[in-house]
Amino acid sequence: MEGEVLIPTPKWFIGLRVAQIVISLIIVALAGFFIHGYYYDALGLAIASGILTWIIALYAILTEHSAACRSGYNAWAILSLDFFMIILWLASLGANAAFRSGFIYSVNADCYSDGSTINSGHCVVYKRAAVATPTGLAVLSSVAGVSAVPLLLFVVTFAYVAHFFRLEWAKHSSDVEKASGVPTAASAQAAQSQAFIPQQQQAQPQWAQQQQQQQQQQQQQQQQPINYGAQTTAYDPYMSQQNTGYAGAQGVYNHPTAQVQGSPYSAQGTPAPGQPYYPPQ
Repeated sequence: MEGEVLIPTPKWFIGLRVAQIVISLIIVALAGFFIHGYYYDALGLAIASGILTWIIALYAILTEHSAACRSGYNAWAILSLDFFMIILWLASLGANAAFRSGFIYSVNADCYSDGSTINSGHCVVYKRAAVATPTGLAVLSSVAGVSAVPLLLFVVTFAYVAHFFRLEWAKHSSDVEKASGVPTAASAQAAQSQAFIPQQQQAQPQWAQQQQQQQQQQQQQQQQPINYGAQTTAYDPYMSQQNTGYAGAQGVYNHPTAQVQGSPYSAQGTPAPGQPYYPPQ
């Protein structure tokens, strides 16, 4: 994602930027007061941190909220500068605290000022690089202690911008993936890690479907009636070919003729009552 994407911030966020400028101004004034009498590198670092704070805070406010300066906005620059000031103020705090801890001995000295802007104080002291009055010691303590305030303010601004920049980055990445159809590296890695899970989930329904079809076929075979013959006729003793029908109206019982092989006798049927009987010839 390009850094030109604006990270929106609430109104109270402007108060944090203004507080950075005001606190750093106080630190620069205190360090300048001490440097007027005696210059030390830790105090020079505090003044440089304060001046850079003014520039960075004003840049962030103007490029975000001014339409004329909007073209100069870059989220990557905001994050980098905030992180740089966190390191710078942390170094200033540590250096000035170490410088203040060196004033631990009480001495008697004759001091005077020669009127210069820097290093105007001169003291007649033996075996001492510098001495500080109670006011000077209080100033040093204030520079070291107050340096923690802009440090914490830059931590807050950096964390806020980084959080919402991360959200915009994720949103922009998903939009690019939907528009181009090409998955990003994160989505490709997630899809590769889950490659075996969909295959197992797809294989199980196919196996269950085949088993269900087999069970349905077995149930249909069990429910189908048994057909012992396609042309089965009902049994009727009066219509059987084995026994001829009985004609009750004529009073005649018809008996089937029988052929006896190997015998000359041929039965012609049982004679009716009153008829003569003729034996075989």
